[in-house]
Amino acid sequence: MATGDLITRIASQDTLLSVLDEVQRIGAAVVDASKIDWKSLFESRATGEVFSTKFYTYETSTSSLGEKMNASVGLKAVPSTETSKERDDFAVRNAFSFIDCNFVYNEAGKRVPSKIKGQAGFSYTGKVDVGVLTPPTYWGVERHYDKGYYIVHFSDRPHPELGLVPTPWCVDASGNEMGYGLVSKYWAGYIDNTLYSSSGLALAGFMSHNQIRTEMQKKGTGYYGAGSERTAYLLCMLWIKYATKNSQSIFKGCADYNIQTQVVQATTGQKYVIIPTAAANSLATHTAVSIGDPGSDTNHDRGNSKMYNIKDRVNITKIETISGTSNSKVYVDADAFNTTTTTWLSTMPCRTGDTDNILGADGYIANDNKHSFRINGIEEGMGAWFVSANELWNKDSATVTSYYVRGAAAWSASASGYKKVATADMKNSNDQWIGDIEIDEKTGVIWPRAYGSGDSVGVGDHQWKGGTGTGMREALERASLWNGSLGGFSASNLWNDPAYRGWSFSAGV
Repeated sequence: MATGDLITRIASQDTLLSVLDEVQRIGAAVVDASKIDWKSLFESRATGEVFSTKFYTYETSTSSLGEKMNASVGLKAVPSTETSKERDDFAVRNAFSFIDCNFVYNEAGKRVPSKIKGQAGFSYTGKVDVGVLTPPTYWGVERHYDKGYYIVHFSDRPHPELGLVPTPWCVDASGNEMGYGLVSKYWAGYIDNTLYSSSGLALAGFMSHNQIRTEMQKKGTGYYGAGSERTAYLLCMLWIKYATKNSQSIFKGCADYNIQTQVVQATTGQKYVIIPTAAANSLATHTAVSIGDPGSDTNHDRGNSKMYNIKDRVNITKIETISGTSNSKVYVDADAFNTTTTTWLSTMPCRTGDTDNILGADGYIANDNKHSFRINGIEEGMGAWFVSANELWNKDSATVTSYYVRGAAAWSASASGYKKVATADMKNSNDQWIGDIEIDEKTGVIWPRAYGSGDSVGVGDHQWKGGTGTGMREALERASLWNGSLGGFSASNLWNDPAYRGWSFSAGV
């Protein structure tokens, strides 16, 4: 089937049909997804609807909630689960449509779709990178700070009268429009010592800004890792679909799951550990744990290799109380293993693909602070720090930070050649709640604009300012599995230099 035939066939459908449904019907006939004229295909379906949310500045109102405007009025989104598909009025609008795809980076660093769902050779698992392919989209923030409010606009047409610019996931490293959007669907894990963003993987830890480059370059010169475009996608979908600044008010993610417990009975050749029922009651199936035997070592930090020398980041499959005792068996998805009474179990960040069976574009297995979630096709809330690969932050002083983005510049651990997006006055060096953020619409880089007073007002996320120290910092976002309500889409951490590798620091392709 020729590209022109494909475009004509899809364009002939009602523009409110899901692009995914139609492309899946013809996907097997597509030989090379990279050869499709995606720009023409998507433009033939564009409606020009403008979806908008009005927010009040934190100084005017501490409420996290916004007011839907324009095409968003009357539309509602509710997260789905594995057993219940909930209402999502945005899902049938072209601007929010997406197609799961496999993708590669070319030598210039452009994300290029290689296979689409429904086509022979597409895979969610294995040595592939999985993304969501979207139409070209545009957005902008209409700032009326002097009047106490701002409006976020989102559309599948440029609307120059509103000053919209291409969304960061729809441009290449040089800022040129790609004719489509592409965001990695999953965070990254290792297969044969190489990072892939595919389903079913233990999340890679011990990442840093510098380490990401080392790992990604194994795949080719154009690979540098996911960055601010992913954060921008998350925030756009939150702001427009749910009309809130506070991500954890809708999606908690794996944010409060810090459990470590010692085995109480040794086992041989089993796929379970025996721990106190009191501890087992705090665990949940479809969450990840590590099992290790430190022996007499009293260092039980998850970064200690002895704490995962039996099984590393495996999923719990079943929890079973042992009749007549105060103990329980916790089964994991792994080959049989042995334990002793010096063995420990520790909860860990989620594995990729835990949201694969969610029935809608948005949702979770459970919104219980233990599981990841999905928003408009991409998986998040993993219980780990996201190292944004295209950003570096510099603490110019104890209270002033500059934000840099790489763009098409050569990689640098000192931001040499990078574009300075903003310089922000943090007022003091004390960690604080965030009331409002500012965003550079072209790159997706964010920083606090106003500070707040808690987790239920304004943005409701935290900024760790790094004390009085100065110097280059890696861009740490989201927060770890024990940070609770301090974390979220806008949370940031200014403590670590670009080479620092924490066990809970991860990345995406």
